[in-house]
Amino acid sequence: MPKRMKLIYNPEAGVGAFRRHLDRAIAIFQEGGWQVLAHRTREAPGDTADAAQSALAEGCSAVVAVGGDGTLHQVVNGLMRLSQQGKEPPKLGIIPAGTANDLASFLRLPRDVEACCQIIVQGKTRVIDVGRLGSRFFLNVASGGLMTDVSHKVAQPLKHNIGKLAYYLKALEQLPEFRPFELIVETPDGGFAYSGETLLFLVMNGAGAGSFTTLAPSARLDDGQLDLLVFRACSISEFVGLFVRVLQGEHIRSPLVTYHQAAAFRLSGSPEMETDLDGEVGPSLPWEIRVCQAGLTVFSPS
Repeated sequence: MPKRMKLIYNPEAGVGAFRRHLDRAIAIFQEGGWQVLAHRTREAPGDTADAAQSALAEGCSAVVAVGGDGTLHQVVNGLMRLSQQGKEPPKLGIIPAGTANDLASFLRLPRDVEACCQIIVQGKTRVIDVGRLGSRFFLNVASGGLMTDVSHKVAQPLKHNIGKLAYYLKALEQLPEFRPFELIVETPDGGFAYSGETLLFLVMNGAGAGSFTTLAPSARLDDGQLDLLVFRACSISEFVGLFVRVLQGEHIRSPLVTYHQAAAFRLSGSPEMETDLDGEVGPSLPWEIRVCQAGLTVFSPS
């Protein structure tokens, strides 16, 4: 009997281009010995996560997420529910089709749909860690502060028209009115502590976010560690200089940046602060955040 996969695709991701490739994708999977159950995501709350979670009961050994970081986030949360129930979740396939595809870039997945389908058909996989925050999970980044709510506020038509530039334009709107916040971070073992006025913090599983590919230069997806970055409060001129250092990959050496790796962190600060999990609205502080080592198996290039 053929293997069975569930193909979960966001018809609005990016510029909706995957819809033109849907038939070819299914053909490649069928030629590779897969039976395909297609699920078109809807706006209904929990639809995407529920579709991923139900794949195991439907006899699927793989779930393929087609969309941006938000679609992938929802799929991962559905799969990790199975893991929390003591069940082995299906393998995860990724076809990046959104405006932002940070984790797919870190995995070196191509933007070409047919090439991604072939990677899945070839069957090469790797085991990766997953971040956990309460009852929610993330693959790439959990963040709070300056610019972290940008992806929630950019209108879909604007993203379609100008792509990632829409995020940067929205971020620039925030700069004149943004005020630093007090942040406290510690590790459960007491080996690390931070307290101070802060612009932005990120807890990363991958290395990059928002097209900045080396924010966490030591990050690995299979090291059992999360990477904390804290950008301290500073003047506008210092911030501009720090931004240049981020572009050059030299920000870790700046006295305005705190960088630490650990398996778990506790964070506290203003509960009104905007937060983000992989492009989706995140929960309010305080946070208890940790890594789920070897949480998922993902199809990956050799």
